[in-house]
Amino acid sequence: MVYRGKGVVDVAFDGVADIGPGKENVCIKVRVLRFWRVPAFLNPSEASSVEMVLVDENGAKIHATIRKQLINTFETMVEEGGVYEMSHFSVFPQSGSYRTTLHPYKLLFQLKTKVAVCESSDITHFGLNVTSLAEISAYTHDYEFLVDVIGVMTGISAEKEYVREGKITKMVVIELTDHSGKCECALFGEYVDELKKKMGKSSGGLPIVVVQFAKVKIFRDKASIQNVLHTTRILINPDIPEVETFKNSIAVHGIEYDTTVPLIGGCAKPSLEEELLRLHPKKSLAELSSLCEDGVFVVCAEVMRVVDGQDWWYPACKCHKAVVPDSGSYFCSACDRRVFQVILRFRVKFEVADGEASCVFVLFDSDMSYMLEKSCAFFVAQSKAKSAGVHPIEFDSLVGKRMLFSIDKLVKHSGVADGSFRVKRVCMNPTIIKEFCAECGFCTPSKAMSPVVDIDSDGLSDDVNSVDDDQSLEFVKDLVVIPPASVEVDECDSDAPFTVKRNLTKAFDGVAKSKRNARLKKVKIEKD
Repeated sequence: MVYRGKGVVDVAFDGVADIGPGKENVCIKVRVLRFWRVPAFLNPSEASSVEMVLVDENGAKIHATIRKQLINTFETMVEEGGVYEMSHFSVFPQSGSYRTTLHPYKLLFQLKTKVAVCESSDITHFGLNVTSLAEISAYTHDYEFLVDVIGVMTGISAEKEYVREGKITKMVVIELTDHSGKCECALFGEYVDELKKKMGKSSGGLPIVVVQFAKVKIFRDKASIQNVLHTTRILINPDIPEVETFKNSIAVHGIEYDTTVPLIGGCAKPSLEEELLRLHPKKSLAELSSLCEDGVFVVCAEVMRVVDGQDWWYPACKCHKAVVPDSGSYFCSACDRRVFQVILRFRVKFEVADGEASCVFVLFDSDMSYMLEKSCAFFVAQSKAKSAGVHPIEFDSLVGKRMLFSIDKLVKHSGVADGSFRVKRVCMNPTIIKEFCAECGFCTPSKAMSPVVDIDSDGLSDDVNSVDDDQSLEFVKDLVVIPPASVEVDECDSDAPFTVKRNLTKAFDGVAKSKRNARLKKVKIEKD
């Protein structure tokens, strides 16, 4: 119990650490460390709740929630960074994944809750509980609590984009280093813009980055951190005691930070115009079918029909490969283990023609999701509910459309009975198609292209699939404090049909592969 004078009356404040069941009438003096709105699922312009993290003068933190019904009552009374006297809450056990504090309970605002503005210089402004990067790297499973880290930015990837349900999301990976080791951090959406803006205001040299309320994710036995939508806070070179302590620790351990940030990872994905008009040879369908060489080729063709007779979707593990039913669960041959949560992915075959010949093209998840603006899981659920035909009727909306297709032709895989080809990328932009058809001949690059991380394409080669664990970084979108439990990466080459009976979850798109630098290089951040 903490006592403070207020006029001639002593006011007793309860410690946040002491809050538990049966203490609904607690009176606390706290700073609001973090304050955010959670968008409603069906109407993102509205809030389903307001969430906050509170800290007292002892550094104890607790999560608090304002329900939708009370948002108008309390939202304008509280702001991030402010100090308040609060009392009369409901106390509930804290549960779920990615909890913001270690406190076993959380507070729920009630109509009787009292909030009064006050002042205190004794309560921390940031409430950091720093976890070393070695501790992060030591995790072998997803950690249920959010973490705070401080590190020197010793690498940054080119900005990339990926598509999910018709929406484009930005993504960048940064490499952080402290006295104990290194760790990668993936940032998405608005956090990419925030990072760029704050780095633009920082002085020269490697910036010191604070990432507060980040989630720990495991992919192929490797731990990394990611932002949580609306919750994570990013600080660049902040003037706070924790950063001063960090500077002293890296000086002792000899980490050089007076240099420029090296670029890590593969090249950024080329634009549609670059890839379809300039990077790869143009071919007709007849030429494509007769080729005896591996390569990426671009063709223009019209979609004639959906090829039925095989499943248009399949269940996948989060490791790139399809799974098969196995004793009530699923088995992934790539991971050599049972899988209890699967990702639904498109694999749709279309017959296409260019006036002289016809072929069967296979389109995968990113292109289908982009063109139809719906996830595979949506159509699977819809088809089961409506007892639909062999494929969703929405697929037929693509019939009759002329498109450009980037085709990844592998001779060793060309013996498929229907002679199908894997589509790497598709374009329906009439301007690009017109320019493609107007150009004569085809353009072949004068030298081999460096590998490009294609985070939209589902046609990953065997070489990409076999990349080492320490070169991979999983990413997802729309991360919330208690998000759905599934993440995913791109699918495999298999065309074998599967039947899913249980554990079907929605997909979280994307995979980004980042190569680490062996040592620091003094290079500028540039996109190739």
